[in-house]
Amino acid sequence: MAQSSSVLKDGTKKMLKHNFPGALKDYDKVIVKYPDYADAYAHRSMAKFRLNDEQGALDDINKAIELDSNFYTAYTIRAQFHTAFKFFKEAVDDYSKCIKLKPESEINFHQRGMARIDAGDYEGAIKDFEEALKLNPNFVQSIYQKGIAKMKMKNYSSAIKDFNAYIKLKPDIVIAYLERGICKDKSGDAYGACKDWMRASNRGSKEADMLLKMKCN
Repeated sequence: MAQSSSVLKDGTKKMLKHNFPGALKDYDKVIVKYPDYADAYAHRSMAKFRLNDEQGALDDINKAIELDSNFYTAYTIRAQFHTAFKFFKEAVDDYSKCIKLKPESEINFHQRGMARIDAGDYEGAIKDFEEALKLNPNFVQSIYQKGIAKMKMKNYSSAIKDFNAYIKLKPDIVIAYLERGICKDKSGDAYGACKDWMRASNRGSKEADMLLKMKCN
């Protein structure tokens, strides 16, 4: 398999240079010679994805998983494809498989939570973000996204608490002030909302500028 590994590396170099047709040709050569090489199908799926061959990308990543049912990276790739193609339930299923293979990874729970938000399962998303934070209390992305899920459920007071926690750890992230301001506005705290939007505006948010003009004059 040494020769095939070398060709995969050549294809990867071409992928990094955005030479997707060239990478595809390299991966084709490997698969012709090694038709049961799961990693080659996974690599080729990414080249096809970048060439906008959606069905070809899915066919290849499905083949990789068929050849190796415990191919963790292939499930993460397929989940990303499913998300891009708006097959959100399928993305959730793929991340569930990732969790079975690597239950110690907070990233898997976080990513499944993101897919659940896309699928409209906000309660399930919140549970996943909480699991991610149990595994890594400093995984700040899950704090923020937990606030987003609660915001979508119109649980504004609880969302504000999450945004407070996130801002305490990441005080320079503009979007958190914007979202917290929206939650405060929805909760009837117009003064607090305008203060947050001013903070976001001072950090360059055009959307905050618009909200200030609409609601704070």
